[in-house]
Amino acid sequence: MSLRLVLDCIPQQVSRRLCNVISQRLCSSEVFKSILSDSGVPSPFADPSKMRSRTGTEKNVAACSSTSLKEPDHICKIPLKESREAHRDLSSKTSESRGSNDNKVLSAAEELRLLKEQLEKSQEHFDSGGSTKISDESLDDDAEKEKRRKRLERNTRIGGVIVLGSSVVGVVIFCLYYGHRDTFVIVCIVRVAGRSKRDELGNVVPDEWTGSYLAPLYRIANSFKLWRDFVVEPAREKLLPDPLPHPYVQPRYTLVIEMKNILVHPDWTYKTGYRFAKRPALDYFLDVVGYPNFEVVIYTSESMMTAHPVVDSFDPKQRIMYRLYRDCTKYMHGQHVKDLSKLNRDLSKVIFIDVDPKAAQLNPENVLLVPEWKGNMDDTSLVDLAELLKTLHLSDVEDVRPTLQYYSQFPDPAKEFRRRAIYLAEQEQQKKQQMEEGSHSLLKKYSGRLFGYRRHAPT
Repeated sequence: MSLRLVLDCIPQQVSRRLCNVISQRLCSSEVFKSILSDSGVPSPFADPSKMRSRTGTEKNVAACSSTSLKEPDHICKIPLKESREAHRDLSSKTSESRGSNDNKVLSAAEELRLLKEQLEKSQEHFDSGGSTKISDESLDDDAEKEKRRKRLERNTRIGGVIVLGSSVVGVVIFCLYYGHRDTFVIVCIVRVAGRSKRDELGNVVPDEWTGSYLAPLYRIANSFKLWRDFVVEPAREKLLPDPLPHPYVQPRYTLVIEMKNILVHPDWTYKTGYRFAKRPALDYFLDVVGYPNFEVVIYTSESMMTAHPVVDSFDPKQRIMYRLYRDCTKYMHGQHVKDLSKLNRDLSKVIFIDVDPKAAQLNPENVLLVPEWKGNMDDTSLVDLAELLKTLHLSDVEDVRPTLQYYSQFPDPAKEFRRRAIYLAEQEQQKKQQMEEGSHSLLKKYSGRLFGYRRHAPT
């Protein structure tokens, strides 16, 4: 009912125009044209194979709708011939209008192209002007910085002259006003700083400078020397106690190891601070070289506050006998050097393992240089190093220094030892096979003579 009302409301001319426009758009085979450019794409409605055929249900629905909907009485029916002529006239007018529209489209494309060119030119002009402006601003900033630098330099020079002049004037005034007291002040300072020590009763304790007029100066110089030795020299003359007496077992060899980058690897971040990664096979290494095979000593350049809890964490079985930290090193040319002569041990039985040759520059013949561990978890060098030390222990050599010097010439002593061990094992296996073959041949030879026959090789 609503559809019929809509159709009744549409005038005859409007309905005819709608029909013509729909037929032109659906049945036209002309090429679509874009607003910006000619695409050359044909209409999909021009191909009848792309038109979907109507099903039986759709046909029935269309028939029912055509029979149910009747045209209004006031709409006159146009004859077929007249309708064809009107359709032809309308199509010609539509084609003319399309031609005019094409001209309009082309002109629009040209306008777009011209507008684009104008925009590009304006952008280039803006960029050139902006860069010029930026360059001018940068030049102004550089000039301002140069002026500020010169002003600061001038003020610094003037301030230095004022301070130096004030100091000179103050010293001159002090010397002129207190000239009769300066000798007394200096003498008091020397006597207080260089006075001799006293016991609990207040008696003077004699020393090597007692009785000398310059004794206070010598004592002051000795105080400076003690302070320097406290900073530079090791904390004590004997870093290790005396060897264990009988019946305790004192290991024959002393193994001194640097902890950092050999047993553990330090890692520092803002979030966690210092963390130490434990090297793979470290427990096996300590089991092999620990007491009573070796006297293991940790001798590190790290401070006691950092290294002590780390050693406690990776050595819960107490296989490490002694620990020496940064205060036991000798500070030379900005480097913490380990002085093995203060270990209170025979250096012919001391093995020192480190990654830095400067750390053992006082005793280079006792050091076994190994590669630095970077923290990779697929490392197996400690296993080979443990086997090298175990072989050295079982060989029971009197002096370990020639062996250490030989293996230190290789970049990786543990790897070289493993290669040689594999080579010797192969040689031993070949010798064993040759001996077995020789024993079998002798057995065959004498057994043939014993039983009255001899085997001959085939010819």
